[in-house]
Amino acid sequence: MAINKSRFWFGLALGAIGGLMAHKALNTSRMPNARIWQRILAESHGEIDAAVFMARVRQRYEELKARRPVFERPVFNAHVVGNILPGLALYQILCEQGMDEKAALDEIDDIFEKWFIQAPPPNMRMNQTMKYFPENFTIFRRLVRFTMDKFFPAPGWQYTMVADDEHSLAFDMQHCFYLDILNYYETPELTPVFCKLDDILMAVMPESIKWGRTQTIGMGAECCNFRWDYVSAFGQGD
Repeated sequence: MAINKSRFWFGLALGAIGGLMAHKALNTSRMPNARIWQRILAESHGEIDAAVFMARVRQRYEELKARRPVFERPVFNAHVVGNILPGLALYQILCEQGMDEKAALDEIDDIFEKWFIQAPPPNMRMNQTMKYFPENFTIFRRLVRFTMDKFFPAPGWQYTMVADDEHSLAFDMQHCFYLDILNYYETPELTPVFCKLDDILMAVMPESIKWGRTQTIGMGAECCNFRWDYVSAFGQGD
């Protein structure tokens, strides 16, 4: 029986990312990423200060989680509990310890960049493996569409597709759930920290898939202009 290679590789990638997401979902009872953040802080602030600081962050996270908005759709709760509240707790404690807004945001940027390098999250590991997949841009386009449908659905995220063919994948995001939630907590300035994570995630993509977003809502633009272009070995769109 003939096997459609594109479908085979897409199914393999989808199975991998699904398994990684399921594993992550099973480990949300405690504050996500607290251990790696503490390890990173210990490198610059010492083991004892890092442990004491992260104890405060963990406590704040539990307080925030207990009073958080609760949504009917599990995917929205997963973003709040697994991503937004840990970053918010970290930011609040940094500010309460005397850092001004810019210094606190710079500190979180640094922690998050080191976190992604030292302990890459599932989606980053998936991006790193893209270079091993034949027809990687075709597979990547399918994965992006699947990921947006399952993990970034409306009404939390609202976007308009601009291009989706063998040369480019592009869409304009007009509404972002993260900004909504951080506005609720009166900390919209924290949104760009999460925006920058996309740049770190895309930096590990193969050279044939070029990341081209230049603006985000969180940084004050009217939309987030997500864009990826396929570039052949000869430097031309293939």
